[in-house]
Amino acid sequence: MRVDIALCQTRPAPGCPDRNAEVIAGRIMSDDADVLVYPESFLTGYGVSPEGLEEDISAGITKISDLCRKYDKAVAVGTARMSDRGPVNSLLFLSPDGDTAYDKTHLAKFGIYAEDGFVAGNRPALGSYHGLKFGMCICYDIYFPEILHGCSLRRADVNLCVSAAAVQSAPCFAKILPARALENVTYLAFVNNVGPMAGLQMAGLSRAMSPLGDTIVQCSGDSEDTARFTVNTEELARMRGIRRHLTDYRRDVDWLVQNF
Repeated sequence: MRVDIALCQTRPAPGCPDRNAEVIAGRIMSDDADVLVYPESFLTGYGVSPEGLEEDISAGITKISDLCRKYDKAVAVGTARMSDRGPVNSLLFLSPDGDTAYDKTHLAKFGIYAEDGFVAGNRPALGSYHGLKFGMCICYDIYFPEILHGCSLRRADVNLCVSAAAVQSAPCFAKILPARALENVTYLAFVNNVGPMAGLQMAGLSRAMSPLGDTIVQCSGDSEDTARFTVNTEELARMRGIRRHLTDYRRDVDWLVQNF
């Protein structure tokens, strides 16, 4: 099975879910890619509270979801949204297979990235497009390996990380992304915001990693850009035959045992 994925390093209009949904709608109708991936908080704009925007956010999600079914495509897009527990930072996977939401489980609590006012999620999630499985995480989550490892153990073919990483964080992401791909022997799609945003200079440099940790494609670091790659499940199976990390994982060991 082959699935074409577009990394859409696109700048949102802050506080305008309707306008940002229109951008995605236009790409769904015009792009040949099967799956389109947008950055963290793209639908609302990074640093924007969802309070007061609930109707526009919901309408935007419905519009994108309906178009995905009509055109047989999937969209992964970050958005702030209101949940029963309060504001959450979410990654939505909207697909003909059904819609999935992942809420960021590790909220940044430091300096320029502090996510004060948001509520942390508490469970992993897998999206699906024609049976191809997508693990999901958001920005700071990438530094906690159990999230994507758990998704990979549950047969994710591709792991997604959408991000709002500023230029000062770019060197750290350059180190961690190949490790996350290789340790899980799973394709990794990283889509970052770019340009000035909420008082930060976003680093761009969105990229796709092979299951062996090699860069397949990469976007610009200073402008909007789109990069494309193809997920090949036969090639994935071949690479997992070479690096057996998932097969050899010791599921019989309680890794969280307290009595070290």
